Amino acid sequence: MSVTSRKTLRVLAAAVLSAGLAACVTDGGSGSNNNAFSVSNLFGGDATKRVRVEPERFPFHVKAAITAAVMRLKGASPARVSRELGVAGSGIVAPEPGFDYSGFAVQDIELVKYEWSEDAPLNRRIEGFLHFQDGYNRHAAVRFDIAYEIAGQSPVTLTEAKIAPAFVQKPVVEMYVVPGRAVEAISKPVKDYGDLYRLVRQYAIPMQQAGAASQAADHAIFIFFQDRLPNGDELQVGISQVRAGPESFTGATRYFAFKTGWVAAMIPGKFALSADKAFWVKVAHKAKEAKKPTLVGLFSTEPGAAPTS
Repeated sequence: MSVTSRKTLRVLAAAVLSAGLAACVTDGGSGSNNNAFSVSNLFGGDATKRVRVEPERFPFHVKAAITAAVMRLKGASPARVSRELGVAGSGIVAPEPGFDYSGFAVQDIELVKYEWSEDAPLNRRIEGFLHFQDGYNRHAAVRFDIAYEIAGQSPVTLTEAKIAPAFVQKPVVEMYVVPGRAVEAISKPVKDYGDLYRLVRQYAIPMQQAGAASQAADHAIFIFFQDRLPNGDELQVGISQVRAGPESFTGATRYFAFKTGWVAAMIPGKFALSADKAFWVKVAHKAKEAKKPTLVGLFSTEPGAAPTS
């Protein structure tokens, strides 16, 4: 599954669900003969387009179902979900094996489908994407398909849930340059992606400032893929004197593949950080189903140069 882009929304907190969970509403269904409402039908807008809805506008039961799923992905027990949210049936949401969402916060919610049936007006189904971000600016996403009831002993009861990782088509990448003497200090204590990212940023040369030394010296270029990547994607990180196209020289590049989809790369070398001796650092990405790689990152070693793509 793919997510077309990264957006910025708001955090969905369990606290917003505390009011209204004891109520039962059937919003969106009055006076209509349609068996399925799209999100645009429910909230307004063009039904032919993919519609984004602010979480504040979600009905209470949509918020409850989504928050229950998030809590389960972060390792909360079904009993805790029931106790804190009043949502039953969350045991059908299985945390993703091998991936820990506990350090991530929900930054973006896309609700792309909302359905109900006149034959069973208290049964609902929602589909969409949840985008997570952590303190290292990493992004992970899941696609959800959840069915639930909004009546009975519990205000909301989950009856079906399918949740799977989702991946962006154009991952976000960041580049840092560190002095060669710092590479050993960086590499020794590294246990995971977070360690590497934190240490590289600690030793990184402030590339936004002009006036860097024009003499060649040992440096290392680090590239971080800030989006989670699936198995089967192909990556290429290299240097080039030519800006156009994804082609580059990659012979010295070292890749770091950390567990659960996090990737970084390093290019060691001896070069000057000056405008007259600048070169391009290119990052190409090819999704498993894509026919050819695309350029997802283009950086210059010229001090003060802004990243482009």
